[in-house]
Amino acid sequence: MIKLINKCFLTKIFFFLLVLLPAIHWSQNIKGKVTDNENNPLEYASVSIVNPKDSILISYANTDKNGVFILDDIIIGKHLILIHLVGFKIYQNTIDYSGESIDMGVIILESDTDLEEVVLSLVTPISIKKDTVIYNAKAFKTNTDDTVEDLLKKLPGIDVDISGKITAQGEEVIKIYIDGKEFFSRDPAIATKNLSADFVKRIEVIDEKSERFRVTGINDSERKKVINLKIKEDKKVNDFGKYQGGWGTDDRFLTSLNYNRFTPKLQTAVIGKYNNVNSAGSDISDIMVIEIGGRTISGDAPGFLTTAITGLNLGVEINENQNLNTDYFYNYTNSSSGEENIKKTEFIGALELNTESKNIYENISNNHSLNISYRDQSAKFSSLFVNGSIARNDNNGNGINTLTRYNGQDELALESIGKTSSNSKSNYANFSIEYTKRLNEKSRRNFTVFANFNRSENENFSSNNQISRFNVADPDSTYEIVEDISREQQLQNSIMGISLYYTEPLAKTHFIEVKSTIGYVSTENGVNQSKFENDIVQNPLIFNQYYKNTDLIGGVFYKYDKEKITFTIGSNFASQTQVFGLQNENEYNNRYNNFNPEVSLQYRPKRGNIMSFNLRKTQRLASLSQLTPVVNDFNSLYIKIGNPNLSPEKHYSATIMLVDNGNIAKSYNFSSRLRYTYITNSIVNSEFTDPLGIQTSTFMNLGNRNNINCSVKLGKRLASLGLRYNVSLHGGYHEYLSMINTEINETQSKNGRFNILLENDKKEKIDALIGATLNKNYTTFSSGNNADREYLQQSYYTKIDWNIADRLNLNSQFKYDIYTDSNFGTNQSVPIWNTSISYSILKSKKLIFMITGLDLLNKNIGLIRTSSDNYFEEVQQEVLSNYYMFSLVYNQF
Repeated sequence: MIKLINKCFLTKIFFFLLVLLPAIHWSQNIKGKVTDNENNPLEYASVSIVNPKDSILISYANTDKNGVFILDDIIIGKHLILIHLVGFKIYQNTIDYSGESIDMGVIILESDTDLEEVVLSLVTPISIKKDTVIYNAKAFKTNTDDTVEDLLKKLPGIDVDISGKITAQGEEVIKIYIDGKEFFSRDPAIATKNLSADFVKRIEVIDEKSERFRVTGINDSERKKVINLKIKEDKKVNDFGKYQGGWGTDDRFLTSLNYNRFTPKLQTAVIGKYNNVNSAGSDISDIMVIEIGGRTISGDAPGFLTTAITGLNLGVEINENQNLNTDYFYNYTNSSSGEENIKKTEFIGALELNTESKNIYENISNNHSLNISYRDQSAKFSSLFVNGSIARNDNNGNGINTLTRYNGQDELALESIGKTSSNSKSNYANFSIEYTKRLNEKSRRNFTVFANFNRSENENFSSNNQISRFNVADPDSTYEIVEDISREQQLQNSIMGISLYYTEPLAKTHFIEVKSTIGYVSTENGVNQSKFENDIVQNPLIFNQYYKNTDLIGGVFYKYDKEKITFTIGSNFASQTQVFGLQNENEYNNRYNNFNPEVSLQYRPKRGNIMSFNLRKTQRLASLSQLTPVVNDFNSLYIKIGNPNLSPEKHYSATIMLVDNGNIAKSYNFSSRLRYTYITNSIVNSEFTDPLGIQTSTFMNLGNRNNINCSVKLGKRLASLGLRYNVSLHGGYHEYLSMINTEINETQSKNGRFNILLENDKKEKIDALIGATLNKNYTTFSSGNNADREYLQQSYYTKIDWNIADRLNLNSQFKYDIYTDSNFGTNQSVPIWNTSISYSILKSKKLIFMITGLDLLNKNIGLIRTSSDNYFEEVQQEVLSNYYMFSLVYNQF
């Protein structure tokens, strides 16, 4: 009863905060209005209050469409006010704030088109230049040992969540540049977690448009959020890095290094890591992270993982706007699942079948990858991008699994134990080139050519030794089958494609776009499987399979493109062929012709505001695995077979999106998205479970599918309280059919997730947050009696990162998961508490001693609960539980 009261009380507190916080305001402020010489209001002017001694930012605001600004959260004393807008002279004045409101009246900015924008960005704390927000790092107070991630947390409009994901103006940052050059493009956190904040001169948050837009000036509605870190000039010839090492209880260990050297023309970075604490990210601080927000698995990753990583990145500026970037990675992983226990309930007609299984598996992987990219944007009316990569991966795995299955009368029907092993080697290569050209300066006539090729080869040897006992409940009819299966497989896959996009201007804002694509896929799959059953040789499974897919797609579109509106309408015509079969057997040759219309509208009333609408029809072919007309009985209890007579699905989708990220000063961001997809001729699972408990699955076209997904996100800074809040709501409805033992089963799944997060805004001394996530699912099946499933996961979490003293830091994180499910006999409550304390030993603060405690309460478990088609399932996994670690961190700044 006490636990229930606590749960309800916590939930009410969070909802109370959500309703209350927006209503609280602070009355004392500084306000004014900014205009030009002709008394026209100026929108998006940056207004800053800074400390005149060190230029540290105290308060910040943007002017609205009426030129009005309001500054709050101001400390008493003499300050400097700066007002800046590109194309105008900087306004500056000294004010003596006594705690009473000040109305500065109308402030006129004088035009100054000759003033260099680069100089402006160095002077003002925050400035806005078209699609770029520029933060002057000097205006934000940092500690000696702060990383770029610590600096980003202090910038208005930027959030870094507990896992390190960066969000700027409500959108996820997908790439980090260093002085305009890519830096370990696969993982932005490598830069933010390892580079010192002291090396950064300014941070540029960019709405990066497509290369076609840069060259042609025609909006194609493609954009992504990126961050460019400008390095201080005196730091570009220095070596810097971070080195860590630690040892803990239960023989846990970690080591990592990060070395960097930047010059105006060359960037060099080396990373390395070796640990057995389940950390596979870019920094060892990952071990402190508690995953939050919408996951149905509690705590850290399940199982036990030993990882070794080596990475090298080279970035070369050949000429201005002409860059070559390459990186090499070696990854070694040794993973063990520990013991995995699974409970599964299936509904077949009026019958309810229960299965319990236990799995243990291990896998060792060695991976090498090399990536090269060349970017040439030196010409005003053309651009060239070239990318290439090669990779090799070797895997060795083995496992033991046991299974117990009960029939519809809850009698023991099947017992099985199996041992599996696999050894695979794979090679991969990819090459792509994209060239965009504007034909002349006066006309916006242009074309883009894109070509790509990739090739993969895989060799696999696997074995399965399995003992199964059937009709166990009836001793008189019980019998046993011992199987020994060996399988060799060679798989080669080639993908080639070339696309041409041409734009013909009809008038200043009217265009015709012609698109054409040729795509080709070729797959060869050779299998040689031998099988012994009770020491008797069975017929071998030997086949060579081929698959060829050719796509010919052409389309014509009309585009209207003005400053605030982009409208596109047109259609693609697709001719797709699939030729596949087994050598020396029947060949399947199918051709599908289809018109796929598209309509899109994007409206941008002002900076940071987007409204878009999209309608689209596509055709999706069945995959090779769905088509393969071969019986796969490698696991004789779960037999799979494809259906070569499948026909394509047709997808009809409609998407509406609203975005408002215009108020940087208040870190205000709002976004909503609604998507509906209707699928006809849906490809679904067809399963049959015989009286012995052997399941055979295939695919078929059956009925239609409905999917509805929606999301709403809201975030805002409450300056008067020194807080930020983020609220999100996600919902989904999915309706589809499946065939279960020759009977049609209809599954309806409704899910919703609510998340609220409250954190402090000023993070010089304390970085704290508190939040909650509620994840609800309700699934119904037409098969079975009382088969409906209702599931709720509640997650409550808090974190504090506190600089107690100049050299002393405390980091503590706590999460409490509560699992409630109508189909499982017990509910689960999982509290996880991680904490660390660190002390800077040297006067320079370069050497840090740290004590870390993981899962202090020793309560962590791995838990997954799912439902689909005609079943629900619970998986409990072993996880890395309580341990303590002592470590040293050396920062070479």
